[in-house]
Amino acid sequence: MTTFQSNPGERTILQIRPSLASIVLQPIRSIVVLVLGFALLWWFVPPTQNRSIGLSILLGLLILRVVWQAIWVACARYELTNERARSTVGVFSRFGVEIALSRVQNTFLSRSLLERLAGVGTIGIASAGTGGVEVIWSMVDSPHDVLASVRRALGASPGEAGLDDDSTEDAEVPKTKESGTTESHESRPIVLGLVGGIGAGKSAVAKEFESRGALILDSDSRAKAVLETPEARNTLASWWGPEILRDGKVDRKRVADIVFSDPAQRRKLESFVHPKLREGRRREIEAAAARGVRFIVIDAPLLLEAGVDEECDAVVFVDAPREQRLERVRDRGWDDAELSRRESAQMPLESKRSRSDYVVTNDGNLANLGENVANLIRNIQSARPLITPRS
Repeated sequence: MTTFQSNPGERTILQIRPSLASIVLQPIRSIVVLVLGFALLWWFVPPTQNRSIGLSILLGLLILRVVWQAIWVACARYELTNERARSTVGVFSRFGVEIALSRVQNTFLSRSLLERLAGVGTIGIASAGTGGVEVIWSMVDSPHDVLASVRRALGASPGEAGLDDDSTEDAEVPKTKESGTTESHESRPIVLGLVGGIGAGKSAVAKEFESRGALILDSDSRAKAVLETPEARNTLASWWGPEILRDGKVDRKRVADIVFSDPAQRRKLESFVHPKLREGRRREIEAAAARGVRFIVIDAPLLLEAGVDEECDAVVFVDAPREQRLERVRDRGWDDAELSRRESAQMPLESKRSRSDYVVTNDGNLANLGENVANLIRNIQSARPLITPRS
């Protein structure tokens, strides 16, 4: 069993568990399968003893699954102190993980469509050292308030954060390094991720950010650069044969034909390319922070699918009508069928929208787009005071 020893002077700010709604939401797939099986058995199998046994088994499994999840929720504990954030989960075997507030680089809120409908959300807390998410608080009630409590705790000096839940409005904002306190979110840029449908105009949105001083990390161009390396040529040729090369270079059209028609091959390629892109982004973000860059925008084709959103403070969904998106991709030689084929290999648009923090509309009017991006920047700055860019 994992236990945590409190340090002298350490005070608990927040202690919560997953929402009761997670008893149903967490195992929702299992519940749907069992309910569907129950319904099919009830409607399509004649009333015999075997049907009764089958119905009883399915009902029993459903009850057991829900009861087990309820026990798991009752045993889970998420805690925030003035020194660290921690999570303890498990029923028979307890698993605990913690992170010192002084090591926290990023916090985020993730909400699926079902989580939004239930009024819950998942909080992630990541460190500067690993680039991963150390502490996850799954499906908590009032997620925006919980995230605000975490960020206010990050804004206080070690030992100062001891706010009650009803006093968070009086929390002080982070102090800078010059004041002698720990590094806060003010000391680094705001990192945004762009998502949207194919042809939505994410690059145009990125250019609007760039014109306002943001650094743009274009993962598409960087992925192409990765494919031009000798390592990539040798690796892809070993997978798909020498015909994947044309004039000694990787034939990206052939690569696209392979990965968009075979999900297993797409994942194989992603496992090769994405780690290299992630390391490159880490180095560029560190260098940009040292230069005083205020905003960094990551434009990645598979930002959510590849987990790049975990590197971001917020995700922006670029919205555009399908007719306009189709018109834009015609320049690439695509028709409606090709657009549909490629989009079917990606996360559905509604899922991307539901997992985003902000939406910006790109209807093709550049004047409107510039105004939309300017308003978006103001909204992000006001909504995330702990990571407001340096003036």
